[in-house]
Amino acid sequence: MASDRWTLQVGPDLPVEGVLALYRAAGWWQEGEDPSAIPAILGGSVVVVSAWIGDGLVGMGRALGDGTSDAYIQDVVVLPAHRGQGIGRALVARLRDECLARGIRWIALVAEPGTVPFYESLGFRPMEGHVPMRWRPSEDGGTTP
Repeated sequence: MASDRWTLQVGPDLPVEGVLALYRAAGWWQEGEDPSAIPAILGGSVVVVSAWIGDGLVGMGRALGDGTSDAYIQDVVVLPAHRGQGIGRALVARLRDECLARGIRWIALVAEPGTVPFYESLGFRPMEGHVPMRWRPSEDGGTTP
């Protein structure tokens, strides 16, 4: 999927500064954090899809997993100035389709509040009876609460 204004590309070789701008726009990367991990973050993904207007990176998303049976879509972000043009929808659809083309049939994601209808329109459904969880260290920095 593409438009006359933007195109999609598949592959992890993205400019660090462009990815950094996307992550910062989403509030996922703070000033002062070391961006040297970005190539490894992208390279460790099963698939990375990026959106471009000319030579400018305006959106991306990636899927994590074992490359065979399971994948989790995450880091879907579009620069605020380019939202509302179908880029996010195209990124998620392409990530889904790339996973399916690799034989991956179990594809999941964690939807932010208010985004369920968006993901449902792309074939995703809530996993009834499941709660997404994240490990966080205890107040004293230990591994137990």
